[in-house]
Amino acid sequence: MLVVTTWLPTREKPEVGAFVARDIALLSRDHEVHVLHLAAEGASLPVEGATLTTVRMSPARPASVLRAARVIREMEPSFDVVHTMAVSALLPFVASRPRRPWVHTEHWSALLAPETVGRVPRLAIPLIASLLRRPDLVVAVGSRLATAIRAHRTRPTVVIPNAVPAPEALQERPAGDRPRLVAVGGLIARKGPDVAIEAVAELHRRGLPVRLVWAGEGPMRDELTVLARRLGVADDVELRGRVAPDAVGRILDEGDAFLLPTTMETFGVAIAEALVAGRPVVVGADGEQESFVSEPDGILVHEQSPAAYASAVQRVLELNAGRSAAEIAQRTRARFDEELRRREYTAAYERAGGAGTADPDVDVVIAVHDPRRRVDRAVSSALTSNAVARVIVVCHGVDPEAVEAVVAADDPRVEFVRFDDGVRSPAGPFNRGLELATSRFVSIMGSDDEVTPGAVDAWRRTAERDGADAVIAALRHATGARVPTPPTPRIRRLRGARDRLAYRTAPLGLVARARLDGLRMTAGLATGEDLAFTARLWFGTANVSRHTGPGDYLIHDGDDRVTFTPRALADELRAVQMLIADPWVDGLRATDRLALAVKLWRISVFGAVHYRAGRWTAADRDWVVGLVGELRRFAPQAEARLSRADAALVRALADSTVPDGTVDALSQSRRHFASARALLPSRITMVLAREAPVRFMVATWLAGRR
Repeated sequence: MLVVTTWLPTREKPEVGAFVARDIALLSRDHEVHVLHLAAEGASLPVEGATLTTVRMSPARPASVLRAARVIREMEPSFDVVHTMAVSALLPFVASRPRRPWVHTEHWSALLAPETVGRVPRLAIPLIASLLRRPDLVVAVGSRLATAIRAHRTRPTVVIPNAVPAPEALQERPAGDRPRLVAVGGLIARKGPDVAIEAVAELHRRGLPVRLVWAGEGPMRDELTVLARRLGVADDVELRGRVAPDAVGRILDEGDAFLLPTTMETFGVAIAEALVAGRPVVVGADGEQESFVSEPDGILVHEQSPAAYASAVQRVLELNAGRSAAEIAQRTRARFDEELRRREYTAAYERAGGAGTADPDVDVVIAVHDPRRRVDRAVSSALTSNAVARVIVVCHGVDPEAVEAVVAADDPRVEFVRFDDGVRSPAGPFNRGLELATSRFVSIMGSDDEVTPGAVDAWRRTAERDGADAVIAALRHATGARVPTPPTPRIRRLRGARDRLAYRTAPLGLVARARLDGLRMTAGLATGEDLAFTARLWFGTANVSRHTGPGDYLIHDGDDRVTFTPRALADELRAVQMLIADPWVDGLRATDRLALAVKLWRISVFGAVHYRAGRWTAADRDWVVGLVGELRRFAPQAEARLSRADAALVRALADSTVPDGTVDALSQSRRHFASARALLPSRITMVLAREAPVRFMVATWLAGRR
């Protein structure tokens, strides 16, 4: 691989292009990499894992650009892939493009905010935009940047975040009498060092004597020194100057919190580094950091004022007073996993070489009932995939213009559809979206959730590889925890009973529209509307695959999600009752009915009973007696596969005279999963049956580790 870049650390400026050097080191783990550094000045430092050639080139000297182009043409035939990194590395390709697959990685903030650069670079933006059309594939380091780049391209653009180095060992925060704030960034107006110093002074006035250490250099140093002196905080503000990339971690370890009043970030590497080091952050809200900063780990500040930042610092210190560095770092570490980036680059090279070049053929359906939802996050995450032809946002009982204002997506692929049926059920808007879909595949999303960058593209490649009708996406909570469903080691040609597909109720991933054939969510249900939908899909004749590798569906939990709204037990489990009464299930094989029934007991019924603790009504108890009888008739052999603790709970639910407290105690007891009563089936001869506790728990444990 030939990497061509203008941004690399030099002996004189070791901090410049550090993120490019980290990317090269990552790529060298899978490829033989030679780096061509197009350096205007300075002595190039060695690059880990790669050989290096330096050629002098300055955008201000056209002759040097032509010389660089000649060198690239001479070197290119010896390599399989050309990978350019940084906007100015495109200049030698004005007159010709590589004959090899060409990938370009872009970070330039001016594509998002031209005001962040000087007049001359702003004048060059149209030229850069035209050059960005040329690579086979462009990698953007953030979803907002990707959206800006797609406005100029028809070829694939994917999102792979910057490297975020994580320390091997986390250091706890100092937690002294005087909180110490740290910042890493240039002393330039966009980073807000003046606002940070004024916030320090404001905190002093409020009785919180914080100190600020700012690592970075820039043209504002002198005026900032004067400002700190004038505000009376000169002794509590240290402008430490330029630091080497490998010293950033030590700076972060000094702090109780990270403060950066930035007005715009293309990615926000320093912000992410602070989080993975276990330091809570207070940062400006405009930029890619908006996608990975949230309370309690950090606070996004929308007002560029010292008072607003001072208040945010006070709040973030309060929120994290009792939290460890590991707790603060957990979510961001999971999001910026280095192995995930490694696999995403491998997929990018495959795609640039010709894989995945088909026209977009996935419609994404998002149902939203409240414009206050983070539907903007859901939409923008779907748009990171080039396979997405349309994002159909179905506005359920809300004004589409209100939702459109929240999303603010300048992308012709996004459509907002009004849907008013007066029914408090997600089935209606999802079904409307399925009816409007016209592409080969359809994917549904909740308005609270998101997918990782390029996820739909990854699922689409799995569908193409396996000829699959449906692709089951990997699920993760936004905190990083995986959802181990379905608990099967197999990845293709999955079967309902054998691979325990019933445990994946939500149809998250891809479904071929031809397979829907009238299949819809169950109308009118407040919850469980997808139960019959996926049961028909998993236990029918569809060719189902499970996606592995990069491309996860992220669940954002919240107390006010529709899924978590308290309701009567009859409403909570109506979907179960309707499914087992559906004439369609009469045609299932006995093994399929058994597998489906065990899942309904274990997840649907026992889950609802668990959350009913202390809130039983006589109507609930009477209703569940009837449901127990119906489930026993549906699959008489299922109860024998349940654990002894489960079977005891079933017997209590079947008898409305059993005290509510006893039911609750039995429900709690069955959750002691390592106990003998939870591991042994009610009929001991079933101990090694597929649906019995031992094999199910082992399969679930293995699925959680994959």
